[in-house]
Amino acid sequence: MKKHIFSILSLLLCGTILIGCGGTASPSANEETAADTQPTDTAVQSTEPVTEAVPTDPNLLFEDNFDGDTLDDDNWERCPEWERQGGLDVWDNEMSFLDGEGHLVLRAEWDADAARVKSGAVRTNGCFTAGYGYYEASIKFPYAPGTWGAFWMMCGNVSGVDGSAADGVEIDIIESIGNDWGACNSALHWDGYGDDHKQVSSGELYNHGIYDGEFHTFALERTADGYIFYIDGKETWRATPDMCAPCPVDGYLKLTVEAADWAGAGSDASINALPADMVVDYVRVYKEKPQD
Repeated sequence: MKKHIFSILSLLLCGTILIGCGGTASPSANEETAADTQPTDTAVQSTEPVTEAVPTDPNLLFEDNFDGDTLDDDNWERCPEWERQGGLDVWDNEMSFLDGEGHLVLRAEWDADAARVKSGAVRTNGCFTAGYGYYEASIKFPYAPGTWGAFWMMCGNVSGVDGSAADGVEIDIIESIGNDWGACNSALHWDGYGDDHKQVSSGELYNHGIYDGEFHTFALERTADGYIFYIDGKETWRATPDMCAPCPVDGYLKLTVEAADWAGAGSDASINALPADMVVDYVRVYKEKPQD
């Protein structure tokens, strides 16, 4: 009997020593929850494994993969419903939407009642701007005479006239003008859009296969050394400071579709090609051009 009492007392004493001398049992789920609200010096430390958050790329400033079915208004706004190109085109809010499969769709559609094209356009004005950096979008352009899609920027005071693009510049990263004969272009515009307007352009670019119904990447590298344009990772045009002063001023992004009579819009061929969709898979902006 004494032997049994001694064994019981030994077990009780051993348990007391383990708890009182730093032997801490794993907390229950309730204790873990409670610990979140405790002061740090009294919180119960969980022995559960900690899953570390995957760090984001510090070089990445902006990204939209167009997931879901609603345009992210933290990133984009629809452009004002302005008449464009002398009134043959109008930006229409209903012509820009997500397809629910990870894409932004900008549609061009013939409005027979108004005898003009209505088209989609979005921008990051008021949501995101950036200066020097690397800008990239993955886009599938349509084949539609008279109608073209564009990925572009408005930086600083584009309408200001001072003989230099340093205070403001429109940057056309890519325009699919000439899609019906396989051409596209990049361009820079400054000093307003009147008599003092100035521009430089890549001219028509060919042999890039961007009208094959597949996605292609279009990019711009903005630095103090000028502007470098890319299609599918290959340089297509470079505008050096002697051609256009580098503009360090922040700008916002635009993704748009337009139509113009000088490009063939309103013709039977153009009307019959509509509706047509410019489809965007993603847009990304980096501080610097990512390393290959």
